[in-house]
Amino acid sequence: SIKIEDLLRDAVMVYSPLLRGRRALFGVLRRRLSESMDVSASVLGTQMLSGFSWVERDSLLWQRLREEAFKVRDDPMLGEIVKETILEADGLVDAVALIVARKLSRDIVGTRMNRVGAEQILRDGLSGDERIGADVIAIMSRDPAAVSYLQVVLFLKGFHAVQAQRCARRMFLSGERTAEHECFALQDRVNEIFHVDVHPGADLGGGLLLDHATSVVIGETAKVGRDCTLLHGVTLGGTGKARTDRHPKIGNRVTIGAGATIVGNVSVGDDVTIGSQAVVSTNVPAGLTVVGQNMLLNPKTSTSRKEAVKQRPKTWYYEVTSEA
Repeated sequence: SIKIEDLLRDAVMVYSPLLRGRRALFGVLRRRLSESMDVSASVLGTQMLSGFSWVERDSLLWQRLREEAFKVRDDPMLGEIVKETILEADGLVDAVALIVARKLSRDIVGTRMNRVGAEQILRDGLSGDERIGADVIAIMSRDPAAVSYLQVVLFLKGFHAVQAQRCARRMFLSGERTAEHECFALQDRVNEIFHVDVHPGADLGGGLLLDHATSVVIGETAKVGRDCTLLHGVTLGGTGKARTDRHPKIGNRVTIGAGATIVGNVSVGDDVTIGSQAVVSTNVPAGLTVVGQNMLLNPKTSTSRKEAVKQRPKTWYYEVTSEA
């Protein structure tokens, strides 16, 4: 009698080479297709990149970043830094680690960090983190002042501050006493260099844009969802002195305007917009807009409101004096 196990074994032996060959062919075709796609530093390019898995996305992003760096390798001002960081790096994580470590190790007031040590901490902390590429794509997609991947990775301090905080958070969560001290040293140095103060315990989602970034303050138990935009001067603060869950929880695709303050363990839903200088101390349902002091506005409350939102999507909420 014929055993099922023998049939299966024979089938695997016959068809495995064919399956492997087909997978290899698809892999080659996919790589060729991705190489021919426009994934340049443009709105269309970043949209194309967003369609790949994060590993493929970051690989393509790294190729384009190197191409941009190669074009300025002989520039008298930029040549040295792109050679020592991007062109000599092993990949996106390594390049970001080298760039941020150089900034953190600058001698400002005698508290500079050891560059070699900072590089290793950043490599370890960012290894395998898909949010790096997601942040680059988000910045290129949502910041009209961003013109190239090179600019984002090399010069934008909001991007640098976020990557350093993620390393600090990994150390903070490790529970090791030495790592705990290192993460607070990293927080202190980021605050000193970039003027961004984010506690190592804060949880920052991918696709984050800290636009301008100066004076952003985010507390220990705060959480920021995916694809959010925070402008300068934003505070996600706590209330009281109790060591409890005391900071805001921000949903996905939330935009928080310059100087806005959100305090307490409140929930801000997905797709919320918080206007500049607003003060929020209450839960905000998804899709609403907040201005002033806890003034919640519904962009779909009436036909005239919908038309105002359509005509002036970035400023309509400053025209509302009260919400019926």
